[in-house]
Amino acid sequence: MKFFPCFLISISLFFLTSKAEALNLKWFDNFQDPNLTKYILMAIEQNKDVEIARKNILKYRQEKNLSLSKLYPELNVGANYALLKIPASSIPNTDIQPNSFILPFNFNWELDYLLKNYNRVEQAKLDIENSILELESTGLIAATDTASAYFNVSNLNKQIEEGKKILNSNKKIYEAYKKMLKIGAVNIVDVNLKEEIYLNSLNNLNNLKKQRGVFLTNLAYLTGNSPYNLDEMEITPIDKINFKGNYPENLVGSVICNRPDIKKLENEIKKAKIDITIAKKDFLPKITIIGLMSFSTIVQNFGWDGVFAALVAGATQNIFDGGKRIFNFKLSKVEYETKIENYLKADLNALKEVNESLYTLKKDYESLLNGEKNINLAEINFNKANKMYNCGKSSYLDYLDESNVYTNSNISYYNLKNQNFINLISLYKAVGGEL
Repeated sequence: MKFFPCFLISISLFFLTSKAEALNLKWFDNFQDPNLTKYILMAIEQNKDVEIARKNILKYRQEKNLSLSKLYPELNVGANYALLKIPASSIPNTDIQPNSFILPFNFNWELDYLLKNYNRVEQAKLDIENSILELESTGLIAATDTASAYFNVSNLNKQIEEGKKILNSNKKIYEAYKKMLKIGAVNIVDVNLKEEIYLNSLNNLNNLKKQRGVFLTNLAYLTGNSPYNLDEMEITPIDKINFKGNYPENLVGSVICNRPDIKKLENEIKKAKIDITIAKKDFLPKITIIGLMSFSTIVQNFGWDGVFAALVAGATQNIFDGGKRIFNFKLSKVEYETKIENYLKADLNALKEVNESLYTLKKDYESLLNGEKNINLAEINFNKANKMYNCGKSSYLDYLDESNVYTNSNISYYNLKNQNFINLISLYKAVGGEL
């Protein structure tokens, strides 16, 4: 397995770039369906998962600012009251006041000569980049899930329309057989068989309506709409939607570098490497500067002449801590190696998803082309049966049977077309939107 060196160079803030450009939403224009584009943009703007991911960017920005604040010294001031009782015999001729106020200023700064805090700031910046990538990943999922739900609803609308035709034909056939039973032209077994077919078509129509309701509700959820306004959602019929883009024959392996999840894992490797660097620096001494300046009324002069001040700078080195630093260093190395293995695993899985999506798309597209041939043949046969019926050369039942065959071929074709659209979306998602 090749380890693709596609580490991030820079990532512009998601808010400063068009969402359509960040997710390559222009690709969906290939379907030439304004309703599809409208719902995808609604999902990007109103989906709650996307909104949560957007808020996380702000959170990680503040965490970075917290890391930056540790680069600067701390200065604090206090106000204290002191009640003193000093024996006069111990310090004679003193002007120390028994009731006094103390105003100390404390200064503390751990000198970052090893740049450990700087390393932590770098990690915080990587967290911001990962939060942006998480937003892109969430937006990608929202866009593809919305498109999939939309196409399923579009297909089911057509399935229900065609299913009603079959139900109507089967009902006419069943009623015709009941009339034929009265004159002895058929037996009760034939009638029961036609009734069973009619009831099955009725149940199938109900199942289609149920599936449509589920996908339509999911579409409303993904786009941030109320499930009580499902009837107001505009869906283009699937027979009016056509993909005008290119069907990729082959894709290079490096295409997975466009995936946000792969980029996030690359950043995790960078962070783990910084952890090793920080663990190494823990073996070196710390240099701390401590300052104190205090105004007080202990002596009668509260001004500058009575100020007590001190400045201490020193290095501190841990001699023994139970092996904590050694264990932390070894732990950082193991975590770094684990991050690399996770990246390689994700890399292999991403390649698998791309290959599976590409292969499935090719085979289902061949089936779609065969479905177009089948529907053309079924249309020819149906037109022929219609002419023969109008000319009195065939019965009405033969005409209804041929009508059902033609309708079923339409249903199969729409299913193949919908599956082809779903496969395109799966491939778009597998390559991180870079098609």
